[in-house]
Amino acid sequence: MRAPALSFSHSFSSFLLPGSAKQGEKQPVSAVCPRSQWLYGGATNDYRLKKNGCRCNCDKGDTAGGGCGHGVGSVLTREMFEEMLPYRNDARCPAAGFYTYEAFVAAAKSYPAFATTGDDATRKREVAAFFGQTSHETTGGLGWNAPGGPYAWGYCYNKEIKPKSDYCDQRNQQFPCVPGQKYYGRGPIQLSWNYNYGKFGADIGQQTQLLENPDLLLTDATLSFQSALWFWMTPQGIKPSCHDVIVGAWMPSARDEAASRLPGYGLITNIINGGQCGRGWNAAGEDRIGFYKRYCDMFGVSYGDYLDCNQSNFKKGFVDDMSIKIKSI
Repeated sequence: MRAPALSFSHSFSSFLLPGSAKQGEKQPVSAVCPRSQWLYGGATNDYRLKKNGCRCNCDKGDTAGGGCGHGVGSVLTREMFEEMLPYRNDARCPAAGFYTYEAFVAAAKSYPAFATTGDDATRKREVAAFFGQTSHETTGGLGWNAPGGPYAWGYCYNKEIKPKSDYCDQRNQQFPCVPGQKYYGRGPIQLSWNYNYGKFGADIGQQTQLLENPDLLLTDATLSFQSALWFWMTPQGIKPSCHDVIVGAWMPSARDEAASRLPGYGLITNIINGGQCGRGWNAAGEDRIGFYKRYCDMFGVSYGDYLDCNQSNFKKGFVDDMSIKIKSI
């Protein structure tokens, strides 16, 4: 989960964290239905919505991510995807032709809470945050006089260039390294380490396959997006999930507050790559913020508070029963 970064300065704007949508109310036909009414029913969603007194205007082209006008496709359209990542298929990008809108939508169906939680602004902000972080991880802007600006070059890479190690933790016997395999960063979030490949693989029923062949993330774009969404949606040890942070479902403990780990985009950077935190201004952190702000501006939503990662890293092995508390949305 590491990538080249650019050094640019920005003014940081602070806004309140997103609130949650009202739940369980009957709504007119034109309304977007609260996610709690959905029950993740696939083809039966429309029936369940009507049964609960909530109806939507369904559109055949608006069911991406699993739902009647409320799935990922209703938040991130194909046109917006292309506008956000205009150079991903540029000949200068090693991953040209790999990442597709169809693959992203297909992967999102495995994580139905992604971009469907909370009000409209919250859903858009989550997509902006996800692509802000993953665009940094895969940026191709470094070393170029980047056309369109440095934050138009996300999704240029699908694997780590010149990895510093094999990222094999020999101490982890639950997900042991396979001889000859290297677990360096791959995919939109640059999934790294054998234990992460193993955990993700176990979650989708492909633990052995991914440990034996981590390059599967380089040959299957849907699987590649799934790996990033798995990491995004899943609490990482003592860390909350990125999803819970961006939708306002994570509450810091007193210890978190003392360490300046507060709800915001900067905490997501801490979850993904805590080594970039607590060091003051740094180019990598600024790059993550730059992508995020560009996408928020495109969606017309505020950035939220605490964008930078000027906070203490989560301590490995430290367990605080109160450090991850989830409140209902």
